[in-house]
Amino acid sequence: MESPATAEPKVEEKEPISKMESPATAEPKVEEKEEPISKHEFFFESALYKEFKIGEIEDNWHKGEVEAYNPMSHKDTTYTISYDSMGMYSHYPNLGKVTLTCKRDSDSELYFFIYYDKEKIYKCGQEPSLADIQYAEIGRKYDKLLSENDLKELKRAIGLAAHGAGIASYVHLRRIFENLIAESFTAHKATLGISDEVFQSKKMVGKVETLKEFLPSQLIEFQVIYGILSLGIHELDEDVCLQYFSIIKLAVILILEQKVEMEAKRKRDEDAKKVISEISSQVSKKP
Repeated sequence: MESPATAEPKVEEKEPISKMESPATAEPKVEEKEEPISKHEFFFESALYKEFKIGEIEDNWHKGEVEAYNPMSHKDTTYTISYDSMGMYSHYPNLGKVTLTCKRDSDSELYFFIYYDKEKIYKCGQEPSLADIQYAEIGRKYDKLLSENDLKELKRAIGLAAHGAGIASYVHLRRIFENLIAESFTAHKATLGISDEVFQSKKMVGKVETLKEFLPSQLIEFQVIYGILSLGIHELDEDVCLQYFSIIKLAVILILEQKVEMEAKRKRDEDAKKVISEISSQVSKKP
């Protein structure tokens, strides 16, 4: 192997400057730096034993404040962060304990056990569990809004991702997407005049196109996530699936929220039409 001192420097081939762009006007390429993993992502989104390089995490992960959900008080809150080294209490000098204390209720605390060295950092334990925290947040927001089936699939996906099962979590997120399509077709197939056999023979892109008049616009905009979920199930590895789980979960939740809003609007419209019809009927009876 060549040492850094004897290795010949590589000569980069310069791309030819286009005829429309002179050397004086050509703008230098600036490499975009990736944003570091936030404290919220690290504590409230990443699975146990998911390793990060030290430079990938916010420098002040062990101090300051972080905003998140409080599963005990069932409210969004701000936590203060404190760190204690556990080296003196164990044979692991690189083990530490992070305590998040709720600023609204000092009796509400979350505990995280962190391993870190010069190269990597990861959570090796926490209380309450990641799944329990996310279940509580999902339950507060969606228990009375989502269907029992959608809520069940969403919670299963969250629980699996929290335990590092990224591929399996994608299965349940994809089922939510498929359920939305199936429900919409069942409700509108008479209007569409399409048989079950013809509809089921279509690929997902074709199904969305057929139902676009009746689907949440978010689903149409984010329909690419179905392909991502399918790719995750069949080709991607666990780490890649977990890396993108939180953003895919957010997209699915946005679709579900819009579905709920559409249903609420439909009900308001029906109620308004009913009341107006009753008023019209009563008014017309008057001499």
